[in-house]
Amino acid sequence: MNDFAKQRKADVAFSIAENPVEIMIERTEKKPQGGGRKITKSTTGPFTIRIFMQKGRLMANVTAATTAGIRQEERAYAFLAEADADIRCTPEYADEFTAYGKRFRVTEVVERHWQGELTSKDGTLEEVS
Repeated sequence: MNDFAKQRKADVAFSIAENPVEIMIERTEKKPQGGGRKITKSTTGPFTIRIFMQKGRLMANVTAATTAGIRQEERAYAFLAEADADIRCTPEYADEFTAYGKRFRVTEVVERHWQGELTSKDGTLEEVS
């Protein structure tokens, strides 16, 4: 293993350990079958990840009523996970989980590599009700 890849994995593990949350992924898999799709639900995990607010990317508009009127709030969430976490977001797979009393849907997964070696996964989340 490359020294930089090893250090990157250690840095990711350290960052996750600063504010970890353990999740169980509830996965919906859609496979082509006949003229339609076969939908299979499964659970995988647990995985320890870090969830954080992400600024600058609009993920969900939330309307909040106040005594002064209505305002729109921007909530953008992201996650950081170790390389071995089985978190997916493709047309075939939809992953959701519950953390901090909220329900999240994975909207993007980015695999980070160094010289061909997977060092971590990160991505974006959408809060769902």
